[in-house]
Amino acid sequence: MNAVGMPVPFSTKPRLWVETLWLLESLTADEPLREITLHRGLNLIVSPPGKGSSGHGVGKTAFCQLLRFALDDPLWSEGSALRDELLQSEDLKEGAVAARVHIGGEVWTVLKPWRHQKMYRASRHADWRQLAAGNAENEYHAYQNALRQHFVETLPVQELPGSGQPIEWHHILAWCSRDQNARYQHYFQWRAEGVRFSLPAKSPLALIQIVLGMLHDATTLRDLDSAAKAVETHKARLDQLREEPTRLLNHVRRQLANRLEAPINTPFRQEGLIEHPNLIGIARQRHEAYRQELLTIEEERKALAHERMHLLEKLAPLKSKLGVIVNEIAQMEALIAGDIERLEALQNEAASLQKNLSKHCDAGNRLLGECDYVIRRIELVQIDRKQRTLSYQQTKESLERDLIPLRRRRDGLIDEMAPLDKALAAIDGRSADMDQRHAQALAADQLLTEAIEGYEYYESLASGKSQSTEMDAVQRKLDEHRRRCNQLKLQLEQQRQMVAGRRQAISDTMMAVARSLPSFTWGVFNDQEEHRNHPFRMGPRHSTTYKVLEILAGDVTCLLDSTLEQSFHPGFLLHDSPREAEMSEDILWALLEHVAKKGGDSLQYIVTTSTEPPESLQIYERHRLSTEGVDGLLFRKRLGAEQATMA
Repeated sequence: MNAVGMPVPFSTKPRLWVETLWLLESLTADEPLREITLHRGLNLIVSPPGKGSSGHGVGKTAFCQLLRFALDDPLWSEGSALRDELLQSEDLKEGAVAARVHIGGEVWTVLKPWRHQKMYRASRHADWRQLAAGNAENEYHAYQNALRQHFVETLPVQELPGSGQPIEWHHILAWCSRDQNARYQHYFQWRAEGVRFSLPAKSPLALIQIVLGMLHDATTLRDLDSAAKAVETHKARLDQLREEPTRLLNHVRRQLANRLEAPINTPFRQEGLIEHPNLIGIARQRHEAYRQELLTIEEERKALAHERMHLLEKLAPLKSKLGVIVNEIAQMEALIAGDIERLEALQNEAASLQKNLSKHCDAGNRLLGECDYVIRRIELVQIDRKQRTLSYQQTKESLERDLIPLRRRRDGLIDEMAPLDKALAAIDGRSADMDQRHAQALAADQLLTEAIEGYEYYESLASGKSQSTEMDAVQRKLDEHRRRCNQLKLQLEQQRQMVAGRRQAISDTMMAVARSLPSFTWGVFNDQEEHRNHPFRMGPRHSTTYKVLEILAGDVTCLLDSTLEQSFHPGFLLHDSPREAEMSEDILWALLEHVAKKGGDSLQYIVTTSTEPPESLQIYERHRLSTEGVDGLLFRKRLGAEQATMA
């Protein structure tokens, strides 16, 4: 390949052509069962109708399949009806096909038995007899490498854009040797079994663009395919996000209706001017009820707080007095018991007499510091330990007498405080009930508000008036990839313009082909996306039966274009019985004459036909098959039911 990605021209054209095809009954046969010699240029394999015969069922399709088999079509080894039929024949099951193949100016002899794939053989120096006898070095892998080297490795792009699938020789061979069972239904339908493209919708057109020299760098195409996939992915995600609010909207609506105890079909808003029950109206009423309930609870809370405060004001002095008396009783009991540490601890308590001297005496309404008995008790606990012990002995009876009124006073205060404590407990219970009612009403009102806000939020999303944070992020990504797609499309169009001359040359060739045919005035080649399923067209427009003709004319155009150095086409084309019955015979012969005249020996075009060629084309007849005797059959015998369908 040269610096601009164009193939280096060979000294001879075409780069691929088959000189001879041999059919062998076995590898030990001295002579071939059938030898068919082919030439560069046009080659006709004919089987015209005879007495009681339509010219079908003689082996034309078998010839095409075996020729493809010799050119390393992998579908044969994976199984075919013809292979199964040959393996079931007692006379032919050990047979083989051999061919002399020209690849890039180098001559190869290849031999392939039907049965044993391990015995495929090829050589650049030996003939088929030496290969069959195993008397020559086997270069079969080198033969496969030669096909790949000359027809794949010379391509400027060797991976199919979009799928990244490596281009294989059998992809190109399938295009150059259509399977008749594909029935010429579609320009990109080359094999009934498929061509094993991982992306069959786009790969055939991309392969043709590469082979015809119109795609020298697939980077932009790959990037565009990647960006287009990203657009579809984000678009699908955005659609999913937009569908989700509708689902959630219905869910929230059901929840709201249930919360409001309204029928499920109640409209969300008032519809029309006539007042009808609606969820918003019911919710407003419920909101007002909750508001009134909360106000009532708040008033009741204030009343209870005032009542509680009044009780606490009455209870506080009583509790204070009770505390002093309880402490005083405890001090006297500690003094009587001789527990000095306990006594000192009680004196340090806030409720002790020592801490309350500045307060009034409960009994005489005098300051505690002016009460003689209080002073005496304080002085008593301040004497020396020895004195305390003595005083303890002397005053024990006096202290016990003093305890009696104190205990009586204590019990009286407790009795006086009991109804106040009971009333406070009742108020606290009522306050707790109100707190619970307040929390329930507030929560119900808040849930109702959230349900309405949720409905309005999802309604806004579902209607497209607003978008969620995630929707905004996906939308930004979608817009970004769309902009990237548009940039890549412009870039791709610029690249297409760079090969516009190449495209025009192919279109001009198609125009010449169309004008060589009766009743056709124009032909065009267009590989743009909108014409991806119909790249070759001729006119003026005719019956749909001419679709087959357009497919044939497209193949012939690519074959004729292969004579130019800018093309990577092998220069080889095989058409198996191209359904000439669906078109005028004059059109078919005009097409073949155009190829013979314009292509010369710079290409090889092999056509099988069951129509008698005109005198002007009889010089291109290479072999004639017939049903008038077994010698006229391709294998000189009938293979059974399958043979009847081969042509």
